[in-house]
Amino acid sequence: MDDQIRLMRERGERLREAAQSIGITHAAKAAGVPYTTLRDYMNGGEMKFSALASLARVCGVSLDWIAYGAASGSLPDATEVQTTSTRQIIVPWHDHHEDGLRIGRDWLQSVIHRDLTSLCLISNAGDAMEPTLSSGDLVIVDRSVTTVSGSALYALESAGVVLIRRLDPRLGGGMRVIADNHRYPPQDVASEDLNCFRLLGEVVWAGGIPRI
Repeated sequence: MDDQIRLMRERGERLREAAQSIGITHAAKAAGVPYTTLRDYMNGGEMKFSALASLARVCGVSLDWIAYGAASGSLPDATEVQTTSTRQIIVPWHDHHEDGLRIGRDWLQSVIHRDLTSLCLISNAGDAMEPTLSSGDLVIVDRSVTTVSGSALYALESAGVVLIRRLDPRLGGGMRVIADNHRYPPQDVASEDLNCFRLLGEVVWAGGIPRI
């Protein structure tokens, strides 16, 4: 039993090193794992495989390294995770309010088939997009998308406020702006009034779901 406890604590410490390389709070959000769950894992608690796999991907590390350590030969050390550009990419925040989030390049390329240099992060605010998105959920936006070609989730800015909404082009012009929470009725915007908001890009990842 003592050996098992020691092994779990060692795994927790390796997970802590990986999460700290991109920021523990950011790691939890990007992997879709509650912060309290990640904290329990780092303190040596029993780890759920699916959650651990998501954490390993966003931190740019391998499950083998978390399980067995450097002796497995399958994972770079924490310093390499932080500094090797071929293993991670820094995705900036839309408003640059803090440093960007370091995310494993391989994981990003596997779930987001876009130009990675055009991506940015936005934190969803409010309950208008529930149950699809909750307040505080992290989304990744492709800023290279400058026009709405079909119904999808988009980030937009209106009157200085950043919003996540479902946009649906209307036949003959104009746009329907849809909140997934039925408490908020859809809004139809005429083609001549589309300048009331600025399109920031298309949402390509949200809260652990590869694609909306």
